[in-house]
Amino acid sequence: MLTVAVSAVVLTAWLAGADPRSGPPFDPLQQLGMFYLDEPAPLLDGLGHTRGEPLLLVVCTGCEAPGVGGRVTVTDDPQVARAYGLLTDDGRAGPGYAVIDGDGRVRYRTFDPNLAGNDREMDVMLQGAR
Repeated sequence: MLTVAVSAVVLTAWLAGADPRSGPPFDPLQQLGMFYLDEPAPLLDGLGHTRGEPLLLVVCTGCEAPGVGGRVTVTDDPQVARAYGLLTDDGRAGPGYAVIDGDGRVRYRTFDPNLAGNDREMDVMLQGAR
């Protein structure tokens, strides 16, 4: 009975601990905890994905490619935006991005109104998707 009680206390303390996503966006261990998806990436052939290399897919209108150490594809194509869940209800493409790992699987996707200010965060996730 004591073992069960101690285990419950330890589990409760662990679950109540800090959210791994709450730290600074450049901390690799915390940021890699954000990889919450594991699904096939749609429309890969037209996005410049190379097997074995991760890809950062940026979906937005009129933005520049972020400065990251890896392959980046920028598009405002509504078909791509829709396929990646980055098309708004009013038909706007993004702004947002998806991290696609070397096996062609979507590992992370988000709308991000501050694409230009999150290069470092995107770079960490792209490097972690190798």
